[in-house]
Amino acid sequence: MKKLALMAVLAVFMLGFTTRAVMAQEKAKEEKAKTAPAKETKAEAANGLFENERVSAIEPRRRKPGEKNEMKMRSDRVNVAIKAAKVRVHYPDGKKEDFDLKAGSVRFLKAGTSQTENIGKTETQNVVINLK
Repeated sequence: MKKLALMAVLAVFMLGFTTRAVMAQEKAKEEKAKTAPAKETKAEAANGLFENERVSAIEPRRRKPGEKNEMKMRSDRVNVAIKAAKVRVHYPDGKKEDFDLKAGSVRFLKAGTSQTENIGKTETQNVVINLK
């Protein structure tokens, strides 16, 4: 578990150093988001682990077999699997991709609209590092 936590911290710092500085337009978006009412639902609640002007690291709610998250636009991000899992990613055009995630595996995901479904037999657990 220490190795996994170290990998997640290392990934956060690597991404923090490799991303570009936040532009004025992005800062304006952040200010607008601070004043907007929260739209997060209980079902989508996440545990915030770290945040700065370039990245945010969260532990999303764990998904039981058969559960899906919502179809929505997501930013560039890094996903670190804490537990092994089997997931299916659904896209708006109907395309689907299946992934067998090993504990400790790390994936980079480009920005886009998607929905993830737990198609395995165990609960999912991961850390997501979102690039801003």
